[in-house]
Amino acid sequence: MKKIFSALVTWLRHFLSGTFYNRKNVWRAFPEFFEAAAERTYRIPDLESADTLSFKQEKSVCPSMTPQGMTLTENYVLISAYCHDHRHNSVIHVLDRLTGLKLKTIILPDLPHAGGLAYDPIHQKIWISNTAGKNAAVTAIALEQIEEYTENSRPINYQQKNVLKELPRASAITYDHGFLVVALFALNSFGQVVCYPIDGKGNLANPTSRSLIESPFGSLTIPPKVQGVTFYKNFLLFSQSWGKQPGQIFIFDIRQTTNFADLDQAVKIIATPPYLEQIYVEGDQLYTLFESGAAAYRKKTSFVMKDILQLDLLELLK
Repeated sequence: MKKIFSALVTWLRHFLSGTFYNRKNVWRAFPEFFEAAAERTYRIPDLESADTLSFKQEKSVCPSMTPQGMTLTENYVLISAYCHDHRHNSVIHVLDRLTGLKLKTIILPDLPHAGGLAYDPIHQKIWISNTAGKNAAVTAIALEQIEEYTENSRPINYQQKNVLKELPRASAITYDHGFLVVALFALNSFGQVVCYPIDGKGNLANPTSRSLIESPFGSLTIPPKVQGVTFYKNFLLFSQSWGKQPGQIFIFDIRQTTNFADLDQAVKIIATPPYLEQIYVEGDQLYTLFESGAAAYRKKTSFVMKDILQLDLLELLK
């Protein structure tokens, strides 16, 4: 019954918003991508206007919130967004996983690009991409804070902020088997992935040396223009996108790859609509987030994606 109700809500959202027609056109342009897509989607909220705070920390409405990061918890879909005009605090939208309806919008205490979200299910903590001067940084909030947060209240408080001196930016992040995995977006050169261990209390572990890099992977060179990183079984996946050109998803077999920046070693490359941002894996499903529905981009492409789409990885890997 829950699945039937969820499917009905999804259908109504598409019908009322007129996105069935747009999706048909996009399907023709990117058949491999859409052939693996499930009917279940999550509508990205507040693309037209979002309640937040102005630069002066006064209540305000932002018309240019741009979705960037996305992750799932046991009960919620979380989507981070920043003000494209850099005049408002960034936010995290909280959606009900069952219905897809927005439950609340959480105002962050600052204006990060918030390019990635990562959920640590062991310690029930959400990590958020941030910056600290010339270095990358990540901030963290507890799932309990999200559940207790009420709209129209003051910005949520970060539990902690960690400076990542190995990278200039935390462009994309994900959680995997006790590590916070951070990727660097590089426009005209190879990017980089660094893995940071998380200790028993849910914090980035105190390094035994000058570096936090203590994982079996250490640091990896990756393709340029990476917007998202995630894992599926023995595969490492990257999303790549820049401008109004089609995006791409690269899938590498960790057991066989010697150089993750070498696209010839990818077992699969899937073309996607433009403006692809974070990707996330749960079970056999790949969740994909696009920023093309935001005000800054929706007139730059005819392939406007206003939903998080689920892809069947078993279908994609055929």
